[in-house]
Amino acid sequence: MSGNYIAYHKLRLFAIVCSFFCYSLVQSQSDNYWSWNFNTPSVLLAGSVVGGNAGASSVFYNPSLIDNDSIPSLSISANVLSLQFFKANNIAGEGIDADKFIFKVQPRFVSYLFPTKSDKFGVEAAILSPVSEDVNFTVQHTDEIDVIQRTLGLETYDGYLKYSRKYEDIWVGAGFSYELSENWSIGASSFLAIKTMKYIYQQDADAYQETDSVRVKDQFIAKYISENKFKEEIKYWDLSFVFKLGGRYKTSDDRLSIGANITLPNLHIYGEGDLRKSAVRSNIFNNDQDLFVSNEASLQAERKVRANVKSPFSFALGLQYFTKNKKNFISLTSEYFHEIDPYSVVSFSTPNDAGNIYDNIFDNPVMSYTTQAKSVTNVGIGWKQFISPSFFLLGGFRTDFTVAEIDQKVIFGDETELNRIHLDKYHFSVGPVFSMKNFKVITGVQYTYGRNKNMQQIVSFTDPVEYIPALDQSLYGRKDNSASASLNEIALFLGVTVGL
Repeated sequence: MSGNYIAYHKLRLFAIVCSFFCYSLVQSQSDNYWSWNFNTPSVLLAGSVVGGNAGASSVFYNPSLIDNDSIPSLSISANVLSLQFFKANNIAGEGIDADKFIFKVQPRFVSYLFPTKSDKFGVEAAILSPVSEDVNFTVQHTDEIDVIQRTLGLETYDGYLKYSRKYEDIWVGAGFSYELSENWSIGASSFLAIKTMKYIYQQDADAYQETDSVRVKDQFIAKYISENKFKEEIKYWDLSFVFKLGGRYKTSDDRLSIGANITLPNLHIYGEGDLRKSAVRSNIFNNDQDLFVSNEASLQAERKVRANVKSPFSFALGLQYFTKNKKNFISLTSEYFHEIDPYSVVSFSTPNDAGNIYDNIFDNPVMSYTTQAKSVTNVGIGWKQFISPSFFLLGGFRTDFTVAEIDQKVIFGDETELNRIHLDKYHFSVGPVFSMKNFKVITGVQYTYGRNKNMQQIVSFTDPVEYIPALDQSLYGRKDNSASASLNEIALFLGVTVGL
Protein backbone atom coordinates (compact mmCIF):
# COMPACT_ATOMS: atom_id res chain seq x y z
CA MET A 1 0.00 0.00 0.00
CA SER A 2 1.56 3.31 -1.05
CA GLY A 3 2.41 6.15 1.29
CA ASN A 4 0.21 8.52 -0.68
CA TYR A 5 -2.77 6.20 -0.30
CA ILE A 6 -2.24 5.98 3.47
CA ALA A 7 -1.93 9.75 3.70
CA TYR A 8 -5.12 10.21 1.70
CA HIS A 9 -7.02 7.70 3.82
CA LYS A 10 -5.92 9.32 7.11
CA LEU A 11 -6.67 12.79 5.80
CA ARG A 12 -10.15 11.64 4.77
CA LEU A 13 -10.70 10.12 8.19
CA PHE A 14 -9.67 13.34 9.90
CA ALA A 15 -12.12 15.25 7.71
CA ILE A 16 -14.91 12.82 8.59
CA VAL A 17 -14.07 13.06 12.29
CA CYS A 18 -14.18 16.84 12.17
CA SER A 19 -17.41 16.90 10.20
CA PHE A 20 -19.52 14.95 12.65
CA PHE A 21 -17.66 15.90 15.83
CA CYS A 22 -17.71 19.54 14.93
CA TYR A 23 -17.09 21.06 18.33
CA SER A 24 -13.79 20.95 20.24
CA LEU A 25 -14.20 22.08 23.82
CA VAL A 26 -10.84 23.72 24.31
CA GLN A 27 -9.99 27.30 25.09
CA SER A 28 -6.56 28.79 24.57
CA GLN A 29 -6.97 31.35 27.31
CA SER A 30 -9.55 32.89 29.59
CA ASP A 31 -12.12 34.88 27.60
CA ASN A 32 -13.18 37.03 30.58
CA TYR A 33 -10.27 39.44 31.01
CA TRP A 34 -11.60 41.12 34.15
CA SER A 35 -11.65 37.94 36.12
CA TRP A 36 -8.03 39.01 36.68
CA ASN A 37 -7.88 40.66 40.11
CA PHE A 38 -4.96 40.70 42.51
CA ASN A 39 -4.26 41.73 46.07
CA THR A 40 -7.28 41.60 48.35
CA PRO A 41 -7.89 45.40 48.57
CA SER A 42 -7.96 45.62 44.77
CA VAL A 43 -10.34 42.66 44.58
CA LEU A 44 -12.73 44.29 47.06
CA LEU A 45 -12.58 47.55 45.08
CA ALA A 46 -13.51 45.53 41.96
CA GLY A 47 -10.19 46.35 40.30
CA SER A 48 -11.15 50.02 40.18
CA VAL A 49 -7.67 51.15 41.26
CA VAL A 50 -6.01 52.49 38.11
CA GLY A 51 -6.56 56.03 39.43
CA GLY A 52 -5.15 55.26 42.87
CA ASN A 53 -5.17 53.07 45.97
CA ALA A 54 -3.80 50.03 44.10
CA GLY A 55 -1.33 49.33 46.90
CA ALA A 56 0.79 46.24 46.36
CA SER A 57 -1.08 45.46 43.11
CA SER A 58 0.18 48.68 41.47
CA VAL A 59 2.78 46.64 39.56
CA PHE A 60 -0.14 45.14 37.62
CA TYR A 61 -2.86 47.82 37.50
CA ASN A 62 -0.73 50.95 37.08
CA PRO A 63 3.02 50.82 37.81
CA SER A 64 3.17 54.61 38.28
CA LEU A 65 1.35 54.01 41.60
CA ILE A 66 4.14 51.83 43.06
CA ASP A 67 4.90 53.23 46.49
CA ASN A 68 8.17 55.15 46.73
CA ASP A 69 8.31 54.83 50.51
CA SER A 70 11.73 53.75 51.76
CA ILE A 71 10.12 51.18 54.10
CA PRO A 72 10.06 47.68 52.53
CA SER A 73 6.88 45.64 52.81
CA LEU A 74 5.66 42.14 51.97
CA SER A 75 2.09 41.54 50.72
CA ILE A 76 0.40 38.15 50.46
CA SER A 77 -3.15 37.68 49.21
CA ALA A 78 -5.07 34.49 48.61
CA ASN A 79 -8.39 33.27 47.39
CA VAL A 80 -8.84 31.26 50.57
CA LEU A 81 -12.04 29.56 49.47
CA SER A 82 -13.96 29.55 46.21
CA LEU A 83 -17.31 27.81 45.77
CA GLN A 84 -18.50 27.55 42.16
CA PHE A 85 -21.92 26.29 41.14
CA PHE A 86 -22.02 25.66 37.39
CA LYS A 87 -24.98 24.32 35.42
CA ALA A 88 -25.66 23.86 31.71
CA ASN A 89 -29.27 23.03 30.86
CA ASN A 90 -30.10 20.88 27.80
CA ILE A 91 -26.38 20.73 27.07
CA ALA A 92 -26.57 17.19 25.60
CA GLY A 93 -30.21 17.10 24.51
CA GLU A 94 -33.65 18.00 25.78
CA GLY A 95 -33.68 17.58 29.57
CA ILE A 96 -30.08 16.30 29.63
CA ASP A 97 -28.11 18.70 31.83
CA ALA A 98 -24.63 19.03 33.28
CA ASP A 99 -23.94 20.56 36.65
CA LYS A 100 -20.82 20.83 38.75
CA PHE A 101 -19.87 22.04 42.19
CA ILE A 102 -16.22 23.13 42.43
CA PHE A 103 -14.26 23.78 45.61
CA LYS A 104 -10.92 25.56 45.22
CA VAL A 105 -8.12 26.84 47.41
CA GLN A 106 -5.73 28.98 45.43
CA PRO A 107 -2.87 31.39 46.22
CA ARG A 108 -3.17 34.52 44.12
CA PHE A 109 -0.63 37.23 44.84
CA VAL A 110 2.75 37.77 46.51
CA SER A 111 4.71 41.02 46.20
CA TYR A 112 7.70 42.71 47.81
CA LEU A 113 8.31 46.46 47.86
CA PHE A 114 12.04 47.16 47.87
CA PRO A 115 13.64 49.92 49.93
CA THR A 116 15.08 52.73 47.81
CA LYS A 117 17.51 55.55 48.56
CA SER A 118 15.47 58.09 46.63
CA ASP A 119 11.95 59.08 47.66
CA LYS A 120 11.14 59.59 43.98
CA PHE A 121 11.73 55.95 43.05
CA GLY A 122 9.59 52.92 43.83
CA VAL A 123 10.56 49.33 42.96
CA GLU A 124 8.38 46.23 43.38
CA ALA A 125 8.55 42.54 42.43
CA ALA A 126 5.53 40.24 42.29
CA ILE A 127 4.28 36.75 41.52
CA LEU A 128 0.61 36.59 40.58
CA SER A 129 -1.90 34.24 39.01
CA PRO A 130 -4.16 36.08 36.54
CA VAL A 131 -6.10 32.96 35.59
CA SER A 132 -6.62 29.61 37.26
CA GLU A 133 -9.53 27.64 35.83
CA ASP A 134 -10.45 24.02 36.47
CA VAL A 135 -13.70 22.89 34.85
CA ASN A 136 -14.84 19.33 34.33
CA PHE A 137 -18.14 17.53 33.98
CA THR A 138 -19.59 14.30 32.59
CA VAL A 139 -22.97 13.43 31.09
CA GLN A 140 -24.23 9.83 31.03
CA HIS A 141 -27.52 9.09 29.25
CA THR A 142 -29.15 5.67 28.84
CA ASP A 143 -32.45 4.88 27.15
CA GLU A 144 -34.45 2.00 25.61
CA ILE A 145 -35.44 3.18 22.13
CA ASP A 146 -35.53 2.01 18.53
CA VAL A 147 -32.37 3.43 16.97
CA ILE A 148 -31.37 0.69 14.52
CA GLN A 149 -34.21 0.52 12.00
CA ARG A 150 -33.15 -2.67 10.21
CA THR A 151 -33.57 -4.79 13.36
CA LEU A 152 -36.84 -5.50 15.13
CA GLY A 153 -37.21 -4.42 18.73
CA LEU A 154 -35.76 -1.78 20.99
CA GLU A 155 -32.07 -1.12 21.57
CA THR A 156 -30.18 0.01 24.61
CA TYR A 157 -28.80 3.42 23.77
CA ASP A 158 -25.83 4.82 25.73
CA GLY A 159 -24.59 8.37 25.30
CA TYR A 160 -21.53 9.62 27.14
CA LEU A 161 -19.88 13.04 27.24
CA LYS A 162 -16.79 14.01 29.23
CA TYR A 163 -15.16 17.43 29.40
CA SER A 164 -12.10 18.33 31.47
CA ARG A 165 -10.06 21.52 31.18
CA LYS A 166 -7.42 22.94 33.51
CA TYR A 167 -5.82 26.24 32.55
CA GLU A 168 -3.17 28.12 34.56
CA ASP A 169 -1.54 31.49 33.90
CA ILE A 170 1.27 32.62 36.24
CA TRP A 171 3.14 35.93 35.95
CA VAL A 172 6.54 36.67 37.48
CA GLY A 173 7.89 40.20 37.14
CA ALA A 174 8.80 43.59 38.55
CA GLY A 175 8.14 47.27 38.00
CA PHE A 176 9.21 50.77 39.00
CA SER A 177 7.68 54.19 39.45
CA TYR A 178 9.23 57.64 39.25
CA GLU A 179 7.78 60.84 40.67
CA LEU A 180 8.26 63.61 38.11
CA SER A 181 6.75 66.26 40.37
CA GLU A 182 4.35 66.66 43.23
CA ASN A 183 1.46 66.04 40.79
CA TRP A 184 2.84 63.70 38.14
CA SER A 185 4.36 60.22 38.23
CA ILE A 186 5.15 57.53 35.66
CA GLY A 187 5.99 53.84 35.82
CA ALA A 188 6.59 50.63 33.90
CA SER A 189 6.55 46.91 34.62
CA SER A 190 7.31 43.67 32.81
CA PHE A 191 6.37 40.05 33.43
CA LEU A 192 7.27 36.60 32.25
CA ALA A 193 3.91 34.87 31.64
CA ILE A 194 3.77 31.07 31.92
CA LYS A 195 0.60 29.44 30.58
CA THR A 196 -0.29 25.75 30.79
CA MET A 197 -3.36 23.81 29.75
CA LYS A 198 -4.55 20.22 30.05
CA TYR A 199 -7.73 19.23 28.23
CA ILE A 200 -9.70 16.06 27.56
CA TYR A 201 -12.88 15.75 25.53
CA GLN A 202 -14.69 12.45 24.93
CA GLN A 203 -17.97 11.83 23.11
CA ASP A 204 -19.41 8.28 22.74
CA ALA A 205 -22.66 6.76 21.52
CA ASP A 206 -23.62 3.05 21.39
CA ALA A 207 -26.79 1.24 20.35
CA TYR A 208 -27.30 -2.53 20.78
CA GLN A 209 -29.80 -5.18 21.79
CA GLU A 210 -29.25 -7.20 24.95
CA THR A 211 -30.11 -10.55 23.30
CA ASP A 212 -27.63 -13.00 21.76
CA SER A 213 -29.14 -12.53 18.28
CA VAL A 214 -31.23 -9.91 16.54
CA ARG A 215 -34.03 -10.26 14.01
CA VAL A 216 -33.63 -8.63 10.61
CA LYS A 217 -36.81 -9.04 8.54
CA ASP A 218 -37.50 -12.81 8.80
CA GLN A 219 -34.02 -13.92 9.79
CA PHE A 220 -31.95 -14.03 12.97
CA ILE A 221 -28.34 -12.88 12.87
CA ALA A 222 -25.66 -12.48 15.50
CA LYS A 223 -26.13 -9.32 17.52
CA TYR A 224 -23.84 -6.38 16.92
CA ILE A 225 -23.11 -2.99 18.47
CA SER A 226 -23.41 0.21 16.49
CA GLU A 227 -20.91 2.68 17.88
CA ASN A 228 -19.51 6.12 17.29
CA LYS A 229 -16.64 7.31 19.50
CA PHE A 230 -14.29 10.25 19.60
CA LYS A 231 -11.63 11.31 22.08
CA GLU A 232 -9.28 14.27 22.04
CA GLU A 233 -6.50 15.28 24.43
CA ILE A 234 -4.41 18.43 24.30
CA LYS A 235 -1.80 19.76 26.66
CA TYR A 236 0.65 22.61 26.16
CA TRP A 237 2.79 25.27 27.82
CA ASP A 238 3.59 28.74 26.53
CA LEU A 239 6.07 31.48 27.53
CA SER A 240 5.77 35.17 26.71
CA PHE A 241 6.67 38.65 27.97
CA VAL A 242 4.09 41.26 28.97
CA PHE A 243 4.94 44.98 29.30
CA LYS A 244 2.93 47.75 31.00
CA LEU A 245 3.27 51.55 31.01
CA GLY A 246 1.46 53.78 33.48
CA GLY A 247 0.98 57.39 34.48
CA ARG A 248 -0.83 59.26 37.23
CA TYR A 249 -1.86 62.86 37.92
CA LYS A 250 -3.06 64.01 41.33
CA THR A 251 -4.16 67.39 42.61
CA SER A 252 -2.11 69.23 45.20
CA ASP A 253 -4.69 68.55 47.93
CA ASP A 254 -4.60 64.78 47.11
CA ARG A 255 -8.39 64.62 46.77
CA LEU A 256 -8.47 63.79 43.06
CA SER A 257 -6.18 61.51 41.08
CA ILE A 258 -6.40 60.29 37.49
CA GLY A 259 -4.42 57.33 36.21
CA ALA A 260 -3.85 55.57 32.91
CA ASN A 261 -2.28 52.22 32.11
CA ILE A 262 -1.31 50.67 28.78
CA THR A 263 -0.74 46.93 28.44
CA LEU A 264 1.06 45.98 25.24
CA PRO A 265 0.31 42.76 23.31
CA ASN A 266 2.39 39.93 24.72
CA LEU A 267 5.72 39.10 23.12
CA HIS A 268 5.76 35.37 22.39
CA ILE A 269 8.91 33.45 23.32
CA TYR A 270 8.19 29.76 22.86
CA GLY A 271 5.51 27.16 23.40
CA GLU A 272 4.87 23.51 22.67
CA GLY A 273 2.53 20.69 23.54
CA ASP A 274 1.02 17.35 22.55
CA LEU A 275 -2.20 16.44 20.76
CA ARG A 276 -3.91 13.04 20.62
CA LYS A 277 -7.05 12.09 18.73
CA SER A 278 -8.88 8.82 18.28
CA ALA A 279 -12.11 7.95 16.47
CA VAL A 280 -14.16 4.81 15.88
CA ARG A 281 -17.29 4.32 13.83
CA SER A 282 -18.63 0.82 13.16
CA ASN A 283 -21.82 -1.06 12.24
CA ILE A 284 -23.71 2.05 11.10
CA PHE A 285 -26.48 1.29 8.59
CA ASN A 286 -27.62 3.74 5.92
CA ASN A 287 -31.33 3.04 5.54
CA ASP A 288 -31.63 5.36 2.52
CA GLN A 289 -29.23 3.20 0.50
CA ASP A 290 -29.97 -0.08 2.31
CA LEU A 291 -26.30 -0.78 3.11
CA PHE A 292 -23.76 -0.35 5.87
CA VAL A 293 -21.65 2.76 5.99
CA SER A 294 -17.98 1.85 5.75
CA ASN A 295 -16.37 1.27 9.12
CA GLU A 296 -13.68 3.72 10.17
CA ALA A 297 -10.75 2.20 12.00
CA SER A 298 -9.47 3.75 15.20
CA LEU A 299 -6.97 6.50 14.55
CA GLN A 300 -4.57 8.03 17.04
CA ALA A 301 -2.23 10.93 16.40
CA GLU A 302 0.41 12.08 18.86
CA ARG A 303 2.93 14.69 17.87
CA LYS A 304 4.69 17.75 19.23
CA VAL A 305 2.73 20.89 18.42
CA ARG A 306 3.57 24.56 18.44
CA ALA A 307 1.68 26.64 21.00
CA ASN A 308 1.20 30.39 20.80
CA VAL A 309 -1.23 32.16 23.13
CA LYS A 310 -1.84 35.85 22.41
CA SER A 311 -3.08 38.59 24.73
CA PRO A 312 -4.44 41.92 23.48
CA PHE A 313 -3.46 45.56 23.67
CA SER A 314 -5.48 47.30 26.37
CA PHE A 315 -5.90 50.84 27.68
CA ALA A 316 -7.25 51.55 31.16
CA LEU A 317 -8.35 54.93 32.54
CA GLY A 318 -9.15 55.43 36.21
CA LEU A 319 -10.30 58.17 38.57
CA GLN A 320 -10.33 58.38 42.34
CA TYR A 321 -12.03 61.10 44.38
CA PHE A 322 -11.74 61.58 48.14
CA THR A 323 -14.31 63.32 50.32
CA LYS A 324 -13.37 66.61 51.95
CA ASN A 325 -12.15 64.90 55.14
CA LYS A 326 -10.10 62.45 53.00
CA LYS A 327 -11.51 59.47 54.87
CA ASN A 328 -13.84 58.07 52.21
CA PHE A 329 -13.45 57.82 48.47
CA ILE A 330 -15.11 56.61 45.30
CA SER A 331 -13.17 55.23 42.32
CA LEU A 332 -14.04 54.55 38.70
CA THR A 333 -12.09 52.53 36.12
CA SER A 334 -12.73 51.58 32.52
CA GLU A 335 -10.51 49.38 30.36
CA TYR A 336 -10.67 48.79 26.63
CA PHE A 337 -9.30 45.52 25.22
CA HIS A 338 -8.49 45.45 21.52
CA GLU A 339 -9.64 42.60 19.30
CA ILE A 340 -7.37 39.72 18.36
CA ASP A 341 -7.56 38.55 14.76
CA PRO A 342 -7.85 34.79 14.08
CA TYR A 343 -4.55 32.98 14.57
CA SER A 344 -3.25 29.45 15.20
CA VAL A 345 -2.97 28.82 18.90
CA VAL A 346 -2.02 25.16 18.37
CA SER A 347 -0.39 23.95 15.14
CA PHE A 348 1.87 21.11 14.08
CA SER A 349 5.57 21.40 13.41
CA THR A 350 6.71 18.93 10.75
CA PRO A 351 10.08 17.24 11.46
CA ASN A 352 12.73 17.66 8.79
CA ASP A 353 13.02 13.92 8.21
CA ALA A 354 9.28 13.32 7.89
CA GLY A 355 7.82 11.81 4.75
CA ASN A 356 4.84 12.82 2.69
CA ILE A 357 2.38 11.44 5.20
CA TYR A 358 3.32 14.19 7.67
CA ASP A 359 3.26 16.83 4.95
CA ASN A 360 -0.29 15.82 4.07
CA ILE A 361 -1.66 15.20 7.54
CA PHE A 362 0.02 17.08 10.33
CA ASP A 363 0.41 20.42 8.54
CA ASN A 364 -3.15 20.25 7.27
CA PRO A 365 -5.44 22.96 8.72
CA VAL A 366 -7.67 20.18 10.09
CA MET A 367 -4.91 19.39 12.58
CA SER A 368 -4.45 22.97 13.75
CA TYR A 369 -6.64 25.09 15.98
CA THR A 370 -7.38 28.78 15.75
CA THR A 371 -8.86 31.34 18.10
CA GLN A 372 -9.80 35.00 18.08
CA ALA A 373 -11.25 37.64 20.39
CA LYS A 374 -13.54 40.60 19.88
CA SER A 375 -12.90 43.99 21.48
CA VAL A 376 -14.61 44.66 24.81
CA THR A 377 -14.78 47.48 27.33
CA ASN A 378 -15.31 46.75 31.02
CA VAL A 379 -16.15 49.22 33.77
CA GLY A 380 -15.76 49.05 37.54
CA ILE A 381 -16.67 51.16 40.54
CA GLY A 382 -15.20 50.99 44.05
CA TRP A 383 -15.77 52.77 47.34
CA LYS A 384 -14.29 53.11 50.81
CA GLN A 385 -16.32 53.77 53.96
CA PHE A 386 -14.34 55.01 56.97
CA ILE A 387 -15.40 53.51 60.33
CA SER A 388 -12.43 54.28 62.58
CA PRO A 389 -8.69 54.98 62.19
CA SER A 390 -8.01 51.23 62.33
CA PHE A 391 -11.12 49.89 60.58
CA PHE A 392 -12.88 50.66 57.28
CA LEU A 393 -14.93 48.90 54.59
CA LEU A 394 -14.21 48.41 50.90
CA GLY A 395 -16.73 47.48 48.21
CA GLY A 396 -17.13 47.38 44.47
CA PHE A 397 -18.87 46.19 41.30
CA ARG A 398 -17.43 45.39 37.87
CA THR A 399 -18.53 44.00 34.54
CA ASP A 400 -16.66 41.08 33.00
CA PHE A 401 -17.85 40.63 29.42
CA THR A 402 -16.71 37.67 27.36
CA VAL A 403 -14.59 38.33 24.27
CA ALA A 404 -16.32 35.50 22.39
CA GLU A 405 -19.06 36.09 19.82
CA ILE A 406 -21.92 34.69 21.89
CA ASP A 407 -24.45 36.55 19.73
CA GLN A 408 -24.08 33.69 17.27
CA LYS A 409 -26.02 31.55 19.75
CA VAL A 410 -23.42 28.80 19.81
CA ILE A 411 -21.48 27.37 22.71
CA PHE A 412 -18.55 26.12 20.72
CA GLY A 413 -16.90 27.12 17.47
CA ASP A 414 -16.32 25.03 14.37
CA GLU A 415 -13.81 22.22 14.15
CA THR A 416 -10.79 24.51 13.78
CA GLU A 417 -11.57 26.76 16.75
CA LEU A 418 -10.66 26.40 20.40
CA ASN A 419 -13.66 27.61 22.34
CA ARG A 420 -15.65 26.79 25.44
CA ILE A 421 -18.81 27.81 27.23
CA HIS A 422 -18.85 31.60 27.19
CA LEU A 423 -20.46 33.71 29.91
CA ASP A 424 -20.90 37.41 30.53
CA LYS A 425 -20.06 37.82 34.23
CA TYR A 426 -20.75 40.43 36.90
CA HIS A 427 -18.76 40.65 40.15
CA PHE A 428 -19.89 42.15 43.48
CA SER A 429 -17.45 42.48 46.40
CA VAL A 430 -17.29 43.84 49.96
CA GLY A 431 -15.01 43.41 52.97
CA PRO A 432 -13.34 45.03 56.01
CA VAL A 433 -9.75 46.21 56.53
CA PHE A 434 -8.05 46.17 59.94
CA SER A 435 -4.85 48.15 60.58
CA MET A 436 -2.40 47.93 63.48
CA LYS A 437 0.91 49.80 63.18
CA ASN A 438 2.81 48.10 60.31
CA PHE A 439 0.39 45.20 60.12
CA LYS A 440 -2.77 45.19 57.98
CA VAL A 441 -5.35 42.42 57.50
CA ILE A 442 -7.86 42.54 54.65
CA THR A 443 -10.67 40.05 54.20
CA GLY A 444 -13.86 39.95 52.19
CA VAL A 445 -16.26 38.13 49.91
CA GLN A 446 -16.99 38.28 46.19
CA TYR A 447 -20.11 37.03 44.43
CA THR A 448 -19.96 36.31 40.69
CA TYR A 449 -23.04 35.99 38.49
CA GLY A 450 -22.72 34.61 34.95
CA ARG A 451 -25.33 33.69 32.34
CA ASN A 452 -25.75 32.74 28.68
CA LYS A 453 -29.04 31.73 27.04
CA ASN A 454 -30.29 30.29 23.73
CA MET A 455 -27.04 28.45 23.03
CA GLN A 456 -26.53 25.52 20.71
CA GLN A 457 -26.18 22.13 22.35
CA ILE A 458 -22.82 20.36 22.37
CA VAL A 459 -24.41 17.13 21.22
CA SER A 460 -27.92 15.69 21.31
CA PHE A 461 -28.62 12.31 22.85
CA THR A 462 -32.32 13.06 22.40
CA ASP A 463 -34.07 11.27 19.48
CA PRO A 464 -30.83 9.85 18.04
CA VAL A 465 -30.75 8.80 14.39
CA GLU A 466 -28.57 5.92 13.26
CA TYR A 467 -27.27 7.81 10.24
CA ILE A 468 -27.94 11.24 8.69
CA PRO A 469 -26.30 11.20 5.24
CA ALA A 470 -26.39 14.98 4.75
CA LEU A 471 -24.37 15.50 7.94
CA ASP A 472 -22.45 12.21 7.86
CA GLN A 473 -23.62 11.98 11.47
CA SER A 474 -24.14 8.73 13.37
CA LEU A 475 -26.13 7.90 16.52
CA TYR A 476 -26.89 11.48 17.53
CA GLY A 477 -29.94 13.68 17.30
CA ARG A 478 -30.17 17.10 15.70
CA LYS A 479 -28.87 19.93 17.88
CA ASP A 480 -30.93 23.04 18.62
CA ASN A 481 -30.47 26.34 20.48
CA SER A 482 -32.29 25.38 23.69
CA ALA A 483 -29.16 25.15 25.89
CA SER A 484 -28.28 27.67 28.58
CA ALA A 485 -25.47 28.04 31.09
CA SER A 486 -25.23 29.66 34.49
CA LEU A 487 -22.48 30.29 37.04
CA ASN A 488 -22.83 31.33 40.67
CA GLU A 489 -19.59 31.70 42.60
CA ILE A 490 -18.78 32.84 46.11
CA ALA A 491 -15.13 33.52 46.89
CA LEU A 492 -13.59 34.39 50.26
CA PHE A 493 -10.37 36.42 50.30
CA LEU A 494 -7.65 37.09 52.83
CA GLY A 495 -4.72 39.47 52.51
CA VAL A 496 -1.89 40.46 54.81
CA THR A 497 0.56 43.37 54.45
CA VAL A 498 3.53 43.61 56.77
CA GLY A 499 5.95 46.53 56.95
CA LEU A 500 9.45 45.09 57.33
